[in-house]
Amino acid sequence: MHNIKLYKYFINNIDKPIVMEAESREMADNMLISLNEKIGGYLKMSNIVDVRVQTLIVGESSKIKGGKKHIWVGKDYSNDGWLEENKYLEIVIKNKKQQKNG
Repeated sequence: MHNIKLYKYFINNIDKPIVMEAESREMADNMLISLNEKIGGYLKMSNIVDVRVQTLIVGESSKIKGGKKHIWVGKDYSNDGWLEENKYLEIVIKNKKQQKNG
């Protein structure tokens, strides 16, 4: 399983952190640099005041993607590690039924 983590960059004058989902700090930094280039260099790297790393927990970590809640299931179960909440719940309920009947 890949070690995907959330890298949260706290920047002066921006209310919420900019979050990069990556396997390493180096990858996250490169993603932030690329984002900055796409938006025309608006972000000043010297304005980064903090970087926090969050480990994703299977079945607990979530995010909103395309207006729908997604749950972290890990790369063994999904290409990007995320499943829509309703699909995740279907799997959990199915597994519970199998354990009960097993």
